[in-house]
Amino acid sequence: MNRQFCKVGKIKFSLDEVLNLKEVENNYLKFTEEAYNSLQTDASLSDFLYHEASKLRKIILNLKNSKNDAIDAAF
Repeated sequence: MNRQFCKVGKIKFSLDEVLNLKEVENNYLKFTEEAYNSLQTDASLSDFLYHEASKLRKIILNLKNSKNDAIDAAF
């Protein structure tokens, strides 16, 4: 019997192909702005949005570091 050629698990995507850096940066800015705006009205929502923004910040830094070794001081 012939072996079937299955590519499951053999194809790996880089983070650049899966996540668009500009889109992630826009989401980060949106979360931080919404967190700041909701700080006075709903503190728990603001905390949640800041937490989500910090996770996006880590993704942004990882994507930028994977492209080059220089660290961006803006984040």
